[in-house]
Amino acid sequence: MNPVPSVPNARFLDATQQTVAWFWKRLQSDELEMEPPFQRNPVWQEAQKAYLIDSILRGYPVPELYLQTTVSADASETHVVVDGQQRIRACLEFINDLYPLGTESGELAGQRFSDLDPLVKERFFRYKFVVRSLPALSEGEVREIFGRLNRNNVALNRQELRQATYWGDFISCVTELSKKSFWVRSGLFTANDFRRMLDIEYVSELTVAALYGVQNKKDKLDSFYADFESEFPDRVSAERTFERVLAQLDQVLDWPNPLRWSRKVDFYALFLALAKRQEDLPFDREEASRVGERLGEFSKLVGEVLSLSVDAGKIVGWPSREGHLAGLYARGVRNSSDAGSRRLRLNSLEEFLWPSGRDMTEGNTLAGGRSDSHMKRLPDLETLLATEDAEDPEDA
Repeated sequence: MNPVPSVPNARFLDATQQTVAWFWKRLQSDELEMEPPFQRNPVWQEAQKAYLIDSILRGYPVPELYLQTTVSADASETHVVVDGQQRIRACLEFINDLYPLGTESGELAGQRFSDLDPLVKERFFRYKFVVRSLPALSEGEVREIFGRLNRNNVALNRQELRQATYWGDFISCVTELSKKSFWVRSGLFTANDFRRMLDIEYVSELTVAALYGVQNKKDKLDSFYADFESEFPDRVSAERTFERVLAQLDQVLDWPNPLRWSRKVDFYALFLALAKRQEDLPFDREEASRVGERLGEFSKLVGEVLSLSVDAGKIVGWPSREGHLAGLYARGVRNSSDAGSRRLRLNSLEEFLWPSGRDMTEGNTLAGGRSDSHMKRLPDLETLLATEDAEDPEDA
């Protein structure tokens, strides 16, 4: 790496402006290199491109571009895009009618470039990007500059990537649901969770599970975002479910909850248990009081199971059905985002709150989803107790 200069290097301070029309002409004359070896692959989704075009049509500023211009012995020029490839591609693809404007463009929504009024086309072509021109540099120097331009970008988590990728009805719905005041007082989320959008991810999981059944977090959530990008037909149903369930939770428990229910892994089962009975909500005063008491009892029982150091065989032999259900629930705490574990916790909690006398052996307790055929076997209770002091399970 080159030593740090004592004064700023003026070679890198040359900034100018270039219009969209200028980039279009450079492309037509084969003078624009969009894929230098150090650039990322183009990954923007159509909605992101349309949003950029809307910003340009409104005259809003966008981040500056970095170009390096080389001149050959025959006076031909090549303009290499060092940073800003996706912004330029979005403009050029729009001119080629490869995608329409999005809903944020109001009366222009759905129109492609060829559909626009000539005055709108002119405004688009006249838009000026701020362009920072780099001098003749070695490929190593250019790579270093490109790396520095992108080095301060914090690695995005999966939900932040979804927020950057999807713009449709589903993500709009779950984002609005995550703004409910209940989440702030629930104790479920840290300040970092809110900052990194993990609250939205969690609400997404609750939404999917309440409407379509328990899923495996690791490989299912992205597919729902993609499937419901254009339309989310169950949006009203989702909004109604959250309205009813969160209101009922405020009635039966204190928040943040001093027992188990302010933990994501436990709240997931509790939310779904009430969502499955939403037609009975709100409970009358007597039932709300009973459910609150039972949740307190169950939380204590599960805590006892997880803290016991006696032989696992003695736990299996507990005479009380409540103890057996607490043991099943405790087994579901491990692999907590696995579909089978989630289903085990949900079914055990439901049976404790509203006894039906159903067969609560493992096979029957795990039933109820399409993912059973490839579900990994849960650890037995002896293994669970032996590893309880190990690292915490994924809290979701």
